[in-house]
Amino acid sequence: MHIPYEKETSGKNLIKFSFSEKVWQFVRFCVVTGLIFSLSFFSLNFGAYKQIFSGIVNPDAQVKAQEMLEGAAGEGIEKAVADLLPVLPSENDVHKSFSWIDIQVAPTDNRLVVPKLGKSVPLVNMSTESIQGENWSELEKQIQDGLRKGVVHYPGTAKPGQYGNVFMTGHSSYYPWDSGKFKDVFATLSKLDVGDRYYVYYDQKKYAYQITEKKEVQPNNVNVLSQPVDKKISTLMTCTPVGTTLRRLIITAEQIG
Repeated sequence: MHIPYEKETSGKNLIKFSFSEKVWQFVRFCVVTGLIFSLSFFSLNFGAYKQIFSGIVNPDAQVKAQEMLEGAAGEGIEKAVADLLPVLPSENDVHKSFSWIDIQVAPTDNRLVVPKLGKSVPLVNMSTESIQGENWSELEKQIQDGLRKGVVHYPGTAKPGQYGNVFMTGHSSYYPWDSGKFKDVFATLSKLDVGDRYYVYYDQKKYAYQITEKKEVQPNNVNVLSQPVDKKISTLMTCTPVGTTLRRLIITAEQIG
């Protein structure tokens, strides 16, 4: 009488053991997969997250960079931005983009300066030919090429000083093997807040902007490109969260000078 009971009990224990083992295997799989994904994600976006965390662990450097770009010690922003210009690959590029360093004038190239982020980067103009011809694939290719050289002034949007919306976009992170030097230029864009200022040098004139709005939108939201006829505003856009294309971070500002 006891033998069937023992067999039945052993069978139940075996079923329980098998179920528990499967659960444990699933948990281990999830943990290992999560670790692999996390390591891969941060490896691919190392440059961007390095910028983010360096501002946390070394806030003094961030403050110093901001002071330099705001024109600390009365040097003026035109002189201060020279200290943070990116190194360009060829002597011709260096001569073209740095000829203004030693004189108190605006830079000869178009440039976006964001003191709070310690950023001074080229502003790349795009041809409107692809938009006029509605060649969207060519436009995307053109923009991606421009993003390798700096921050892109979106084609068809207002120029600084004009009524409308000066729309500028840059990478928050991009493939580490890409040849571009600005693939994480907007990695820390989320640090900007309403009231902060940034500057655009365009055709050797300086334009000052003060941030009025900060929001996130879906990637297909084209309203951010709207061009008001009675305001002079500008927009900075990048992908968020850093390392993804889930949403777009939108920084809107009004021209104040």
